[in-house]
Amino acid sequence: MLRELVARPELRAQLEQAYAALRALRDALELATSVEPNLVRRKIGVLVALQRCVNALADGFDGATSLLARLRSKGQAVRASAAWTQLTQLVDIEGHLATVDLRVRLGSDGTIRGFGVLAVRENADNDLLPGPVARFFQRLFSFLRGYRYGESEVVVRLLEEVFTPLTDDVVELLATMGALELYLAALGFRDLAAEKGLTVSLPELLDDSAPGDNADARATPGRVLEGLFNPLLFVQGITPTPCDVPVARHDALVVITGPNSGGKTRLLQALALTQLLGQAGLFVPAARARLARAPRIFLSLVTDGDAGQVEGRLGTELLRIRKLFEQLEEGSLAVLDELCSGTNPLEGEEIFEMVVSLLPRLRPQVFVSTHFLGLAARLERERPVESLAFLQVELDADERPTYQFVPGVAKTSLAHKVAARLGVTREELEALVADKIGAEESGGESPGSEKQREKPR
Repeated sequence: MLRELVARPELRAQLEQAYAALRALRDALELATSVEPNLVRRKIGVLVALQRCVNALADGFDGATSLLARLRSKGQAVRASAAWTQLTQLVDIEGHLATVDLRVRLGSDGTIRGFGVLAVRENADNDLLPGPVARFFQRLFSFLRGYRYGESEVVVRLLEEVFTPLTDDVVELLATMGALELYLAALGFRDLAAEKGLTVSLPELLDDSAPGDNADARATPGRVLEGLFNPLLFVQGITPTPCDVPVARHDALVVITGPNSGGKTRLLQALALTQLLGQAGLFVPAARARLARAPRIFLSLVTDGDAGQVEGRLGTELLRIRKLFEQLEEGSLAVLDELCSGTNPLEGEEIFEMVVSLLPRLRPQVFVSTHFLGLAARLERERPVESLAFLQVELDADERPTYQFVPGVAKTSLAHKVAARLGVTREELEALVADKIGAEESGGESPGSEKQREKPR
């Protein structure tokens, strides 16, 4: 559907028109239960909204080859029913009950000097509108049977009789709103990305996520992610920097290293979103993508501690690892942020190495970030697992992250850069201490104390 909507912009315009008509129908139905005093007007409004909705579906999507054609078929099926004929006649009465011929006489100054009715002709072509004689006998018969109601009550009953046979169709039409919103939101995401100079795409999905040892399996096309970006940054008003992810194998265990604020967590989010959106048949935040279909997706990002958690940071991390091995199966995607960060480095490295050595046996697709740079460098040299791959945050000449990722292991986390940016260097902290001591001895604050306190904040 998305490919056809992109290739044929007129179909998108018709889809938007159909969705607007469905929204109007829903609003009319909600209005019908309100305290609007004119009951006839409310119910006629529902029928008019239904008529416009069905016409929008039946007249649109001509030549569509995707599931959009089913919208057209549904609209045409409703229009072919006997109930639709009655609805059309009733709506026609609402807009064309009769024709009145008038004669207006004007004076020399342009004002109306005379006004007269020449003829009144009822809409005799509408089968729902009986003639004067028939209406007289209908009311007489009702009077003799003891009914006491006015013309408005008769019209209300007629409106309900016309609407009732179409109730199931109305329910089916309203049920499509969620699906239409999904596709329109996907197109809106594509438009938003284009406004920011970014490109989305519909990915190629491969079902063979873990190639075997035979030559045919090794020839299976690998993972491709070009121009990948994190759309969650849109919410913060940030235009993300697209990057490529140079990992050829689908079943690779990719270890990602780099400095803080270098984009590692954002990359993991983008990878998980791409897999999820791609398998749902929607646009992915990448200019080009080839993915292996994953039976399960396991996502674990570092978050603030939960006051209700029973275990400490180490216990919580070990439970996360246990859950990972329980849920993963062949071809599943695991995205792990800062694995084993909740314990001391020595124990954390041992657990990390154990996980890295065992996970490939399940043949999953794994992306894991870590700050254990020494361990990552050793694993890159020793290659204990064939499927291991390594990506690092690229730095420019001034050691600033470019938000690109290249093969290899980072040499430093650039903690000194972050500390300098936040004002947590030895010189600045010593200045703060000296300033505080001087202020206490003088019984007040030194002129520079306020400025010094502002900088760390």
